[in-house]
Amino acid sequence: MQEHFHFTTDRVKLQKQYASILCFVSAQLSSIQIHLQRRNRHLLKQKDEVIITIHVLGKLLGFTSERAWHRFVIGNLFPKALFPERSRYNRRCRALSFAIK
Repeated sequence: MQEHFHFTTDRVKLQKQYASILCFVSAQLSSIQIHLQRRNRHLLKQKDEVIITIHVLGKLLGFTSERAWHRFVIGNLFPKALFPERSRYNRRCRALSFAIK
């Protein structure tokens, strides 16, 4: 099992990477918003661009386990109350896979 504790030491670098990816994703996502027709958008805890950014950041950092990555995000980037639970996060990532690839 691969350990990812070494990523928690440099939060500033992690936040800078997150901000730069979010800026890029936000600019690109406006061109594909037409495909994102979903019900109950007012109940979402995070926007689609944040979910895509978090997913891309996890892949860049080398996380292979969805569970480990979600626990890392909850512990280091977002409070648990402001981020979707693991199953909902993974479902949204799969639903947004056309925008990620």
